Amino acid sequence: MKRKLLKTISAVLLVSMMSFVLAGCGSSTKSSTSASGLEGLKEKGKIVVGTMAATPPYEYHSIKDGEDKIVGSDIKLLEEVAKDLGVEYEIKDMDFDGLLVALQSGKIDMIISAMSPTEEREKNADFTDVYYKGRNVMMVRKADLNKYKTADSLAGKKIAAIKTSVQQSILESELPNAELKLLGKSTELSLDLANKKVDAVLVDIPTATLLAKGNPSIVASEIYYEDPSAGAAIAMPNGTDKEIMDTINSTIERIKPDYEQWLKDAMDGVELED
Repeated sequence: MKRKLLKTISAVLLVSMMSFVLAGCGSSTKSSTSASGLEGLKEKGKIVVGTMAATPPYEYHSIKDGEDKIVGSDIKLLEEVAKDLGVEYEIKDMDFDGLLVALQSGKIDMIISAMSPTEEREKNADFTDVYYKGRNVMMVRKADLNKYKTADSLAGKKIAAIKTSVQQSILESELPNAELKLLGKSTELSLDLANKKVDAVLVDIPTATLLAKGNPSIVASEIYYEDPSAGAAIAMPNGTDKEIMDTINSTIERIKPDYEQWLKDAMDGVELED
């Protein structure tokens, strides 16, 4: 009786062990055939892209026929990138200073938001080639245009810029005696300047054109700053697959001649409110 029982237990254990081994083989086969890199991205079928959609003409909300869409020159770039990668895309709109955090935590797959690959940012992301580089201009109230003609005239004044932007770096470097105010959106810069909460704001030239269009009481001054950064690039997670990065860089090389026109087209379509 005991011998029979032992044989039965041994048989059950053997079947259990075989099942475990087979299951292990099955999962091993599945993981070994699972695609990675560009092929895996195509299988996934979609990328989630982070942007700050309050920086026209690069990215902004456009409401037509009751439909709210995020548009702009960077979104045109995104469309071309997604097409060349062979995937769909979903946009997540967030504050600029939260974009890299979202990329690191895996909440988004890439950042397209006129972001410059600074040394500090490159610790937390891989960057593509640069797709655009512009100049920056100080904006003031129209009534103060003759008052602020040189950088020296702004010493000790209150100046605003987008938080963690290239413009913030320029102000910290070039106007260390100014009082710096950091905001989340370019439209906030316009309102603060018009409402005399700051004396000036530093933005890139396309943004300056649009802010003046949206609020005639503010204008671009004669105080310009070159962009000390490499320019605008796409941020990807650290360790991004080379084939994916090469594909995106090929897209950037292809669209570079068209990007300036996309900026102009986007500026024509922007309607800013005071």
